Amino acid sequence: MVGLKFATVAALSGLVIATPATIGYKGDWKSKIKNVVVLVEENRSFDTFAGGLSYTSGINGLLHHNYCNSMNASDPAQMGDVCAGPRANDVAPDDPNHSISGVNMQIFSTWHPDESKADSRIEIENMRGFVTEQSVAYDTLNKTRAAEVLNYYTSDQIRVFGTMAENFVLFDRWFAAVPGPTNPNRAYITSGTSHGHGKNDNAFNVYGLPQRSIFQQLSEAGITWMNYQNSTTGPGLGFNPDAAFYNWTYTSGAYKTNIAPLDQFYADAKAGTLPQFTYINPECCDYQSFHPPSPITLGEQFIKGIYEAVRGSPQWDETLFILTFDEHGGFGDHVPPPTGVPAGDDVLYTETAPDGKNITFNFERLGVRVPTLLISPWVQKGYVEHKGSNNGGEYTHTSILGFLQSLWGLDTLTPRVSYSSTFEHLITDDLRTDTPATLPDPFPYT
Repeated sequence: MVGLKFATVAALSGLVIATPATIGYKGDWKSKIKNVVVLVEENRSFDTFAGGLSYTSGINGLLHHNYCNSMNASDPAQMGDVCAGPRANDVAPDDPNHSISGVNMQIFSTWHPDESKADSRIEIENMRGFVTEQSVAYDTLNKTRAAEVLNYYTSDQIRVFGTMAENFVLFDRWFAAVPGPTNPNRAYITSGTSHGHGKNDNAFNVYGLPQRSIFQQLSEAGITWMNYQNSTTGPGLGFNPDAAFYNWTYTSGAYKTNIAPLDQFYADAKAGTLPQFTYINPECCDYQSFHPPSPITLGEQFIKGIYEAVRGSPQWDETLFILTFDEHGGFGDHVPPPTGVPAGDDVLYTETAPDGKNITFNFERLGVRVPTLLISPWVQKGYVEHKGSNNGGEYTHTSILGFLQSLWGLDTLTPRVSYSSTFEHLITDDLRTDTPATLPDPFPYT
């Protein structure tokens, strides 16, 4: 009777409740997943992008949380608060600061948090400095302009992502690997460390990272992979696809054989010839990556096309598709990132904050939450996954590496990978036949 009452209350509240009958595998989950597709988009926090989703009340977003920031974090009473609302623009007017020092201000309301207080840092992570940092970065006291870092999208405004979330698994406690910019996070996604790089420096443009990556690891294990990319410049000429970060990719010749234009992805998906591991880079940062000034509508159109190609592929019944964002891009989130986590290695990073003083970062805390989906005919419909449970860690970008390690019997790349919670328990025993073949068109802003 107690169990029946609990189930009834849960159903009425809209929460998705995991039970042994509906979640978790009984058989060999590895036999179900033969192909993994990873698409990493750009620069959106969970709250501002997915915090307005309303298909279940179980999402830790902004619909049930009044989230405000101070215009002046050092004197909060001086100018009052700015609060998040459902009025985010299709094109963000500004690209928020997402350097490590800028993210310090966003999380701690100071560029120089006391890194020695690892055990009690939760007390000073107030997540109230996003608007202050935006005000400083763009030298503005215009509350409407500064508030864009907090404003969020409604379910109707992100119809593509929202439909995917309703039909598959949404993580609402998945953190970026680094509280900083794109390439250090992408390095953690693909190798479990950034080798001390905390900004988008030139090493990423010249195959300059020396560490062993997932791409090298897969080649050594005889597992097929491709990095499909839509860069407007290409390897060595600008914003590299992620496989081209690594020295091994160049010296092994994989840059010629395993990096291909995005058109090839669509052709391979249609033909049923995608490799065992597919990694996709969108262009950055003008029209399909979600990175300002990329319009949300064009980003939605892009992920719709990727999903429909994967869903329509003859390989669909053996595929797991992971969609995530590399980092929060300076946009606000109310959940403090975990601290005291293992770094990828012992290489430190130093940069100069806006006040002219240096900060040194040891990579022992995670970045801000980002939206992440697990998509497959083998996962439950509309399930919301919260805190990770296995390995004792959190969900973060290196959770992908940990999953691949378990799937294909690979060795562990770094301590951060060992720490990260993985998600094979979300693969069920039931092959679904109700997954949508097509997704709705993006919201018509104009």
